[in-house]
Amino acid sequence: MGRRVTSAAFIGRRGELRALKVALSRAADGDPAVVLVGGEAGIGKTRLVSELTAACAADGTRVLTGGCVPVGEGSLPYAPVVEVLRALVAELGPDTVRELVGPSWPELARLAPGLGRPQGDPDGHSTQSRLFELLLGLLGRLAEQAPLVLVVEDLHWADRSTRELLAFLVRNLRHERVLLVATYRDDEPGQQRLGAYLAELDRGPVERLSLPRLDRAGTTAQLTGILGAAPATDLADAVFARSQGNPFFTEELLAVVRAGSGDLPATPRDLLRGRVDALAEPARRVLAVVAVAGRQVPHRLLAAAAGLDDEAVTEGLRAAVAGQLLVRTGGDDGYDVRHALLREVVEADLLPGESARLHARLAQALTDHPGLGDGSPAMAAAELAAHWDRAGEPARALPARVQAGLAADRAHAFPEAGRHYERALELWEQVPDPDRDAGLDRVELLTRAGAAAGATAQVERATMLLTMALGQVDPAADPVRSALLHLRLGEQRWHGDDEKGCLAALEEAVRILPAERSADRARVLTYQAQWLMLAGRCHEAEGRAAEGLAVARAVGALAEEGHALDILGSCTFDTGQLEAACRIAEEVGNAEGIVRGYLNLSSTLWTIGRLREGHATARRGLAFARELGLESTLGSVLTAHVAEGLYELGDWEEADRVLAGALARDTWAAVPLHGIGGLLELGRGDLAAARRHLDLAGRTDPSAGGGDFVVRGLVELAVQERRYGDARAAVDRALRAVERLGPEDDEGPLEFSGIHALGLQVEAGLAEVARAARSAAGVEEARRRAEPLLATLRATTRPGAADCIGWVAWDAAQGEAEWSRLEGRSDPRRWQEAAERWGRLELPYRAAYARFRQAEALLAARAPRAEVEPALRAAHRATVALGAGPLRHEIELLARRGRLRLEDLEDPAATPAPATQLAAFGLTRRETEVLELVAAGHTNRQIGEELFITPRTAGIHVSRILAKLGVAGRGQAAAVAHRLGLGR
Repeated sequence: MGRRVTSAAFIGRRGELRALKVALSRAADGDPAVVLVGGEAGIGKTRLVSELTAACAADGTRVLTGGCVPVGEGSLPYAPVVEVLRALVAELGPDTVRELVGPSWPELARLAPGLGRPQGDPDGHSTQSRLFELLLGLLGRLAEQAPLVLVVEDLHWADRSTRELLAFLVRNLRHERVLLVATYRDDEPGQQRLGAYLAELDRGPVERLSLPRLDRAGTTAQLTGILGAAPATDLADAVFARSQGNPFFTEELLAVVRAGSGDLPATPRDLLRGRVDALAEPARRVLAVVAVAGRQVPHRLLAAAAGLDDEAVTEGLRAAVAGQLLVRTGGDDGYDVRHALLREVVEADLLPGESARLHARLAQALTDHPGLGDGSPAMAAAELAAHWDRAGEPARALPARVQAGLAADRAHAFPEAGRHYERALELWEQVPDPDRDAGLDRVELLTRAGAAAGATAQVERATMLLTMALGQVDPAADPVRSALLHLRLGEQRWHGDDEKGCLAALEEAVRILPAERSADRARVLTYQAQWLMLAGRCHEAEGRAAEGLAVARAVGALAEEGHALDILGSCTFDTGQLEAACRIAEEVGNAEGIVRGYLNLSSTLWTIGRLREGHATARRGLAFARELGLESTLGSVLTAHVAEGLYELGDWEEADRVLAGALARDTWAAVPLHGIGGLLELGRGDLAAARRHLDLAGRTDPSAGGGDFVVRGLVELAVQERRYGDARAAVDRALRAVERLGPEDDEGPLEFSGIHALGLQVEAGLAEVARAARSAAGVEEARRRAEPLLATLRATTRPGAADCIGWVAWDAAQGEAEWSRLEGRSDPRRWQEAAERWGRLELPYRAAYARFRQAEALLAARAPRAEVEPALRAAHRATVALGAGPLRHEIELLARRGRLRLEDLEDPAATPAPATQLAAFGLTRRETEVLELVAAGHTNRQIGEELFITPRTAGIHVSRILAKLGVAGRGQAAAVAHRLGLGR
């Protein structure tokens, strides 16, 4: 056994280790923690983390560790994630990991080939975020079994995709029992870029630990731990004077002293250079191969690249390992440099020709023996491309870069794919026959580079690359290719807020494409229909979708058929077509199509008045989105639909829970979610909380939709605060936005009837204020502003009006009632009609408001008390059940003014006995619902179908219920439920 080179004792970092353990304790209690450990090279970051993981092993905490590698200047996609997944599959087995991930495990197989074969190529604009969400879900499910520590080392070398993933985890870890620890060098070149990234991470719940150098006492203790006895004073002084408390430098200086040298180098690099120079040639050669490789190197790869015979390789390895410059890794089959500083010194001292030859040998060895590549296919391809490039061989580097780009695309590592494609474009001019060498032509390379740029939100770059590709295609000679490029260009122009340019590009795509039926024609037509629909031109979209549907069915293009049905059903409110679109999406395995189909189906059902069906469909679609890793993207819009349904249908407690959970994570639908949150808080009377929601909605990108919720919130906030002028201004702004729609836009009364009805409510309130102030001019101004609003609603509800559907009719009934109030003769029959309409739809808050106005109008007309009280009591019951404080207060004021009795209400503070007893067990609302179904004898699958959750989630709920009730099985739990009177 060789001499010890590190201290057996843990020196000088007790406080930092204690901080990590405190963070782990918080995480174990369900409060995820993130700790960034920084310091200069050699300061002891890895040793600190090793001490933590050793403690974790003793108490059953699972530790997953992955490191970033300095190969290809950050182009190895997801290197630490690949390492983590590989270890996890080895530990648990692929079947267990697949079960933990769920049905979308093939997405993670792109990073962990041990899981199985990925299915298809990535498609859609949420593929990377889907991957991130699946990884978050995997971590959460692992943490349900035991607290989890995820370690990512050497963050300063991380590729962009890994950095984006870690940022996603920092923002979205909320209740998982996870501690994320990342180490980084703060003396690394390019620290400015890393500093900006770390500053972004600091916006989340992040703690930083910066490791200082050891003092003299700490260095002496370290030397004692290595030597096994206290060092001589002059040795400790000499070592500390040069190491300045850097533990790695201290170890290396001691090694020099032990070797018999009395002349200590002044810097770490001089010291390491001297140790390398002292080696014989074979040892220097194998050390150089490992250093240039940038990672742990298996013996076969090292031997192939070293250019030495077997005996010389063995001799060199033995000397480098004995000198503590190389260490064994990978089950003793591989080797790595002892420290990153040594790699940097060795690489820096190589002459350019030496470096190029070593890279060429490594590249050739990896080409001849692909199995020697490290990690996922994307990592192996990127490593090969980096070596051929640094070998200075463009003809070999070009195809390698192209293949690396394709592999990165398949792994959803779009930033890295873009880097490879852009480098391939640079190499293109350096190769005599690039089309042959690259395996594709320049147009295809530009197209893929443009797609990668678009996937990373570089819209201008994507547009430029796609325009360049179009410039090299003759539409007469290759119309299909030209049309598909116009399709891609149109999408990028849409993302660049160039709606006109988008639609023009799509129109050109349709014009260029041959008229005969084909899958390509079906695809172009349906995508044109999609963007026309999103632009509000539904009549045109309907025509294109119908044309695309006919073509798709004629040629058997099933995916395009489903897409066309989705658009056609959305435009025509045909739920049968939307249901068919959902079935096709499930059949072809189109994750985004499934979620989008349920989103459009739920929206349509809601719009045409089948509210309970629409709400149930949204919940079913959200369950799919969670399983498929799309909850934070398309699924978040479904979450907004679910929250809206809960708010409108009267389950405000559950709406609050759904909103809080969604807004705690990344979400596309922040605007509608905050808008609904604002309305919910306004209904309860918490104006400060409502204002916070509405302010946050206003600071978020409104392109995600949901502006109507925000308008309602701003108007209702102003009305509650008696700022009627501000309420009128908010309605005016919304109406001006409607007016700005071009004549080709179909959006109108159907989409904005709520704003017109809201405007009438505001003007009615302003007219009442004007009458109280005896201002005839104020009343006339309110009437003048209200007349066009009422005319618009009436025009859409006349017999034969095409848009007389769903909410337009209900908003119109409300508007007619508000108009009667504005005129000073509030009509109780109008209000009764509105209340009955809202009541039939099971919208308790809207019905309560109409009943309140009905009672107010009856009271003003001196109707008998027996006619007034039922309406007011119904309104009061609803507000008490909802917790709608402000409206309840208005109702009670009216009751006092009119000496009306509300005492037939149950005590609102009373709680049914079963709920009180269940609360003592700590059951949540959801767990109570699950217990009801357990008591009824339902299986986990039946519970999932009833509550729109997965059977696995139902099983988790059941396990937690059993633990809280202190019972051993479902039968005993059912007995407890029946004893408490709980059951369906």
